[in-house]
Amino acid sequence: MRFIVLALIGIAVLTIGILAWFFLGRGSSECSSDYCETSLATIEIPADFEQHSKLFERNPNADPVPDGFDLEVAIPLEVPTTDDRGLSIYGYSTESQIWEPIASIVLNETGELATGRFADPPEYLAVFRRLNEGRQVVAYLNRNDTLHPTAALLATVVHTFDFTPAPDGSLEGQPSPRPATTAVHYPVISASSEIDGSVPNVDNILSTGADRTNHVRQILQRVAAHRLAGIDIAYLDLRADHRTSFTLLISELAEGLHAQGKTLTLTLPAPLKGIDRIDEGAYDWAALGQSADLIKVAPIRDQSTYRLHLPEILEHITAVVDPAKVILTITPYASEKSADGVRSLTLTEAMTVASKLAIRSENMEVGGDIQVVAVNIDRDEGLSGLRWQPETATVAFTYKLNGGRTVWIENMFSAGFKLEFVSVYGLGGLAVEDSSVNVFLGNIWTAVEPFVASGQAVLLQPDQDQLLPRWEVTAGNLVGGERGLVTWQTPLEAGSYTVTLTLSDGVERFESRIVLFLESLEDEPVEETP
Repeated sequence: MRFIVLALIGIAVLTIGILAWFFLGRGSSECSSDYCETSLATIEIPADFEQHSKLFERNPNADPVPDGFDLEVAIPLEVPTTDDRGLSIYGYSTESQIWEPIASIVLNETGELATGRFADPPEYLAVFRRLNEGRQVVAYLNRNDTLHPTAALLATVVHTFDFTPAPDGSLEGQPSPRPATTAVHYPVISASSEIDGSVPNVDNILSTGADRTNHVRQILQRVAAHRLAGIDIAYLDLRADHRTSFTLLISELAEGLHAQGKTLTLTLPAPLKGIDRIDEGAYDWAALGQSADLIKVAPIRDQSTYRLHLPEILEHITAVVDPAKVILTITPYASEKSADGVRSLTLTEAMTVASKLAIRSENMEVGGDIQVVAVNIDRDEGLSGLRWQPETATVAFTYKLNGGRTVWIENMFSAGFKLEFVSVYGLGGLAVEDSSVNVFLGNIWTAVEPFVASGQAVLLQPDQDQLLPRWEVTAGNLVGGERGLVTWQTPLEAGSYTVTLTLSDGVERFESRIVLFLESLEDEPVEETP
């Protein structure tokens, strides 16, 4: 017997071309442009946005956009501006009744025209600016990664992981080129248990006042030398006895940056929920909130306590820090909890675990029954299978490995329920842990987009039927399978056959395949007569 297991994910590649460049119609009754000015007054401007152009309606006589091409438009602005911060083209559908960002813009030299490109023409469009008092959208990006196109459109702040603290208090690394977005760019100086040697380096920096001041001076020099608009400090996993020294470091750094007109943001681990109190550990949130311009709450991996503990944690934080400064970070990574702790997985890695296949039959012969099992979601073995967990608001599954493990999958469904906390506690916005175009991650931007546009989280959950395993075979019949084990009634011809399992997290579909070789039945011995 031989078998091969493959995990597949579809990647769509689109070649973009420019279809046309045109100026929009100016309200003429003989408008022949793709969009014409309209005075429709029943469409409201989205909250926290300022309108910078007339409202334009799709011309019903306009030609459709060919597949693989973009429509390029130049929209006249009501008041010329050279400040493109927060400016985007927004589209409106009368069916959804929601304004959604559809394209970033490029201003001409005089600031009179805003040009953008998009593939799917909406019914109505206009240019809006997201106001400063609106919620922030913070995008984290690993060095050399490409920013997700939706992140490029929505982000107000982009953080690139560029620097780590050196033992002598200087900085190792160089700033990334400014990502292709109108968002402000603040590189990150990061230290954590996942970055070898970085936490001991911070321990040394915080050990004396002189070392602490030297580190601040080194940061200020690098910010000035690279002409950075600001910096983010993400010193995680610090010892609690460094609480006072870290607070002094941030206070001194904030004073120096603000004197230069620069911005200081922090990325901090969430406080821990104790039996009778909230434990801040090394991080004095009240004092740090006075110094920093924004504080991002780092992702909380353990989903078993997320929805149970986060309300009390946010109540504590917003009682000591201006809620407008507090940003909740959501993640496109799945989490796996075991006796060893919690680790991150890509969506593809998590679904590969869920779709692992095995054979539970010894005879691989024609005309028989062979059991094929998805070993990590086999409910007949006491496992949960893929299911929506109401208590965690995620798609999850449990499996048996080294004492048992639970995997929680992050996608548009789970992200929507996390974004609800931003609204409920009046937070300053949201951050996305990895905002790259990595197709192996969960696409949580489909939850972020409507939230940014409307200010309301979309609270949906997948249909449980979408989470059930689906089986196919190249020949023969399949019996059962919904609980994770399928019986293959084999054909009568020997040869290679493929059994395919398709699993979904409610959004994306993943396939796992096993190739089996069937042998012919041995000929029965013939008894000779004398």
